[in-house]
Formats: sequence, C-alpha cells, structure tokens
Amino acid sequence: MSKIGVIFALVRDNKVLMQQRDAHSKTYPFSWCIPGGGSDDGEDYTDTLIREVTEEYSIDLTLDQCSFLMDYDNGRANKVYVCRINPNQEPILHEGLAMKWMSIEEVEALELGFNQKGIVPVLKKALAAVF
Repeated sequence: MSKIGVIFALVRDNKVLMQQRDAHSKTYPFSWCIPGGGSDDGEDYTDTLIREVTEEYSIDLTLDQCSFLMDYDNGRANKVYVCRINPNQEPILHEGLAMKWMSIEEVEALELGFNQKGIVPVLKKALAAVF
C-alpha cells in the first residue's frame, strides 16, 4: 500500500494555526505551511488525521469537528481537512520551529511550503461559509 497523507487546517476564532518548519526539515526548511503528515502502516486518512493532530499539537480531536475540504496532490495523495478545535484547548508545538494563529489574509500573503498555495482559496471559501 502506498503512503497516504493528510493536511489539516486547525481553526479557532476564524484563524488558522500555521506551522513553520525547522532547519532540520529535509524539504522546505523555515517555510510556513498548513500542517499535515503521512500515514502509518494500515492507517486510513481519518486515523492519520486524528493521530497527526495529537502528535503535533496535543489536541484532542474527534471526527465530528472536521470536514473534508479537498483532495490535494503534492507528490503524495493528500486529503485536506478543516477542523474546528475547542476554544479552551491550547495547542502545544511538538514539531517544527514555530506555530502561529493567522487570519486567512495572512495565510494568503505567505509563500507556503509543499506547494500548498492551491489549498488557500478553497480554505478561504470554507471559512467564509462556516464561520
């Protein structure tokens, strides 16, 4: 089975949690990106989503907090999700150099790693429709 991936836009107060990659990143060091990750053996997309959010930010997340946004291929088949996190949960950064809550306008102004620029218009539409 080929490796699958997820990209997840964590949203709170109409802001998106962005992650800056660190110097040790093999690809796109120091770039800002919408976080994500690859599957472990036997995982489907939703299992990968829940595990990656927990590993990267210590956020307890349930699938009913997330909506599928789009398929996105950046060399690996990814499913992109937008997830509303509980306002009283504070993410803890476990991977990368930094994290920052950003407005969609701030995200639009960035040069994103992993060629994620194509996700931003769809994410912007979703945020306008839901929040």
